[in-house]
Amino acid sequence: MQKQIIILLLSLTALMSVQSAIAQNITGNLSYGAGYGYGKLIPGDKFGKDLIRTNGFRSYNLSVTYRADSLTATPYDLTFGHPGLETGIILADYTGSSLGRPNRDYTSRIGYIIGLYGKFNRDLLNTGVFRLGYSISNGIGYCTRPYSATTNIDNEFIGSPFSIYFSTGLYAACRFHPNFEVMAEAGLRHFSNSALGRPNKGANTVGITVGLKYYPEALEIPSYRPYHRTTVPKGFWFDISAGCNLHTMIETWYLHQSNPTGVPARFPVRPSFASSLAAMYRYHLKFSSGISLDYMYAGYYAEASRIDSDKGVIGYSYNPHVLGVSLRHEVRYRNVALNVGLGWYLRRRLGQMGETMAKPYYETIGLRYYIPSTPLYLSYNVHAHLLRADAMQFNIGYCLR
Repeated sequence: MQKQIIILLLSLTALMSVQSAIAQNITGNLSYGAGYGYGKLIPGDKFGKDLIRTNGFRSYNLSVTYRADSLTATPYDLTFGHPGLETGIILADYTGSSLGRPNRDYTSRIGYIIGLYGKFNRDLLNTGVFRLGYSISNGIGYCTRPYSATTNIDNEFIGSPFSIYFSTGLYAACRFHPNFEVMAEAGLRHFSNSALGRPNKGANTVGITVGLKYYPEALEIPSYRPYHRTTVPKGFWFDISAGCNLHTMIETWYLHQSNPTGVPARFPVRPSFASSLAAMYRYHLKFSSGISLDYMYAGYYAEASRIDSDKGVIGYSYNPHVLGVSLRHEVRYRNVALNVGLGWYLRRRLGQMGETMAKPYYETIGLRYYIPSTPLYLSYNVHAHLLRADAMQFNIGYCLR
């Protein structure tokens, strides 16, 4: 199941990355880069902090970046200030970090994570020679030493071979020659399986990346146009979506922790139907905001009831129908959009762990791809509780304007 999910995710990410370049001669708009980064693991809770014995992180990446010029720029490029669309490969080196509980006489390790990513770079200041801005990345990674109950038991940061990759940062760049640019970026990197496996603490690192970019066809240092306002028809629209939440139960992880030989180390991925109806208002070419009613049928509620019963837990109720209301915000560039949400559960009855681990509120963040010339889109989102992933959601949606 997980391999098919990763293939689907990779295909969707690749589609988003190349969409802007279709049917264009973009050779002259490409640059090539290489970078080196260093930093530290940062744990998400006290137990994760206690697991870290030595702490060191390195990264190496190769990339290619597309940036529209004055002839190829769309209204989105103008209003974003000619952003850079980057795709690349990253090697995250965690061999400098060792993990282990205080009572263990051996260490566990994360090893290496090899990742493919897409990245959005937006300049907040661009003089031609100097650039300052922010970046957002998304992709997938493959870990060489994920959690193993028999050989790598204290690696609770990366619980399965495949991970979702996310990063964000602030960068500065100097174009000291028409063909060359040096860059430095400070930010956060995150690898986790987004609850598609257990354990699921995630490997978070903060650090610095330095790099060099090469512009092979540049004859002079370009000077981009200043910010341009672009008009767009404003108004309300409705967002209707349906799909599947994929989730591994944290209850089975705790059972495995208390009795490692009693529960299989591979935790089943449990699908649940999910849908939403949102009323959105578009007030800018880039921005839409609104409110959504979110529903999920949690088919694993019976398993949660059985586990609680076996443990002698009483006083909790169980129901598959989960209902919430959330505030939504969308940031769109061409046919790709970043979507975030902050919601509050109106109804959620999934037993002891469902109430203990989940907060009364939830967050969503993900990407969607609007299919050209249709009202349809494809999307994936991470559904989380206080930044702790609970499920990965894949949707198909319809926009009614």
